[in-house]
Amino acid sequence: MALADIQQLVQDMVPDQDDAITAEVRDRAIDQARMRYSEDLPRLEVEEVIWPAMGVFGPVPAGWTDSAVVKAVEFPVGRRPASLVFADAYQTATGWGLESEKALPDGALVRVSYQLPHVLDASSDSIPQRHRLAVASFAAHLLCQQLATRFAGDRETTMGSDMARTESRSRNYAARAKEYRVAYFAGIGQLDPTTQDVVAGSAVSAVVSWPRRNPRHKLVGRGGI
Repeated sequence: MALADIQQLVQDMVPDQDDAITAEVRDRAIDQARMRYSEDLPRLEVEEVIWPAMGVFGPVPAGWTDSAVVKAVEFPVGRRPASLVFADAYQTATGWGLESEKALPDGALVRVSYQLPHVLDASSDSIPQRHRLAVASFAAHLLCQQLATRFAGDRETTMGSDMARTESRSRNYAARAKEYRVAYFAGIGQLDPTTQDVVAGSAVSAVVSWPRRNPRHKLVGRGGI
């Protein structure tokens, strides 16, 4: 299963000699990486439901969860281009349902596309094999951040050569955390939003600080003064 594969990858990426990274801490980082991956590349499911009666209310797909989001509702099914109706999910005291902008007929076959988080546990997973290394890289990024912070804090209680060694370990883990974050976004084929913000900010700064041309240096024609 993908979980065992990712656990082993993370173990290889962050071999902690001081036992600071327990199995519980590692698995918590993996779950955080799963949630991050779900935000960047949500799982898309497509299911068909039967409209129970003439009206605007219908059932959600069988695989619906509290974290699901409707992306598209198709009716009638099978037209090209697809015939879409506006509909969204709503929650009541008894569960979830769909509400369409317009009434749909009794017994209508309705195709619902929806997004939801990926699953990753001992019995099931939805992360493609090609992205397992990327997810493991993000988990390793989180763990290296934790280790960098831990050793940075340990500087206050160490002296001499031990302090220099602790500072070096903190810097090394911080550098590895950055490398693993880069590897994650490269692995899923997306740009790091943090990097995008920095680039955008640099561009704005460059525009704002662009010097004005001094009019005294303008070219003049021959014979001009």
